[in-house]
Amino acid sequence: AEKKRLGMLLEAKQKLAADTQTALAAEKQRSATLAAKAGSLKELIASLEADRARKAADAAKAAEQKTADADKGPASTPAPTELASLPVPESNRLTAAAPFSALQGQIALPVTGRIKRRFGANDGNGAVMLGDMVATQSGAIVTAPADGNVLYAGPFRSYGQLLILNAGDGYHVVLAGMSRISVASGQSVLAGEPVGAMGEARVASTSASKNGNATPELYVEFRKDGKPVDPAPWWADRFSGRT
Repeated sequence: AEKKRLGMLLEAKQKLAADTQTALAAEKQRSATLAAKAGSLKELIASLEADRARKAADAAKAAEQKTADADKGPASTPAPTELASLPVPESNRLTAAAPFSALQGQIALPVTGRIKRRFGANDGNGAVMLGDMVATQSGAIVTAPADGNVLYAGPFRSYGQLLILNAGDGYHVVLAGMSRISVASGQSVLAGEPVGAMGEARVASTSASKNGNATPELYVEFRKDGKPVDPAPWWADRFSGRT
């Protein structure tokens, strides 16, 4: 009996893992479709958040329907095509240990290096920096600056490999310029967790990085309610430039 019970538990665990992977793959495809339609980073974030809200509403509605049908007999197993349309379970999403706004003065740079150009400065091409540019080295590991959920991970226009984290409370963390991203849309990450790596040279081509410098650079942008904000207050003292 115990062997049978363990077998059933293992089977259930394997099915849950498979279902989660199916949902993650579907979420990645949806994100790629939205990215192809977005004309700007602001549009991309807005469309991704709208899609996430819609999926959350659909999931809540499905849960209500499941409760209503609970007394009508055993539930049927969803078909593979149905599974692909399901959102990643909310239980898989991370709730930050502390609000992003409470982390001011505590966040380390997401990659080893130094801030080369800061928010609000002239980028040398007639535009204003909307984030910080961190000069780093080839192959450097990029980590999540804070706890969050991956809203988007993949190529986007001239940004190269772009990662957008939903840090909660209306905050988003944008990282661009990596050659490789090791997380996927729908996943949760913890502060300090590896999320990607830099390449041999600069790969991003935002208005903030058209300087002809081949040194690998990571672009870091914080947004609150869709608008870029100065990251400086969040950096720990050794990175902030404060004395």
